[in-house]
Amino acid sequence: MTTNPRKVPPQTGESMSIIDYLQLDVLFPDAKYEYHASSVRLMSGGSGEHATIAGNIYIGLRLQFRSGPCTVYNSDMRVQVAEDTYYFPDVTVTCNVDDRRRGIKAVHSPRLVVEVLSPSTEKVDRTEKLLTYQACPTIAEVALVSQFAPYVEIWRRDEHDATTWQYAHYSTDAEVEFASLDVRLSMTDIYREINFDEPLIEN
Repeated sequence: MTTNPRKVPPQTGESMSIIDYLQLDVLFPDAKYEYHASSVRLMSGGSGEHATIAGNIYIGLRLQFRSGPCTVYNSDMRVQVAEDTYYFPDVTVTCNVDDRRRGIKAVHSPRLVVEVLSPSTEKVDRTEKLLTYQACPTIAEVALVSQFAPYVEIWRRDEHDATTWQYAHYSTDAEVEFASLDVRLSMTDIYREINFDEPLIEN
């Protein structure tokens, strides 16, 4: 007998198998879930600043790799960073040809991941996600980007000791170095169209 598929979307923290998790795309196509330690996390919408900054970084990196050898994805692409973990980073860069095959549903060899910090996600981004990213053997750099001030933090895997990570941070008027890609993006380009002097709208 075939079991009827669930009709109620799962809530953050609900436990399930990886097989059931991957079926959520079909059952609830309008929802986006991450998966870690056998439980799901429902992704929520971000602010206009969040979308603009992530888009600026995506476009800046895409322009660097128009003819290869790396591929840049936005937050619509699922990324597997461990056997039991799937995330949706704001920007992902992979230089593995298998990750740009037509019809792929997930990146399996990320080199750079970027998270634009939000009040509701910063704690997870700085703890669970950062540690999980650093444990992924293909990831060489992790970027955490503020949306409330021109400030970018980079963790880089040491070239000579894969278990060691170097830390760098960038602020106003600097150029952010993505050493694993041999690419630099200016803070001006990353924060283009963001006016920090304009007061925030209280929702």
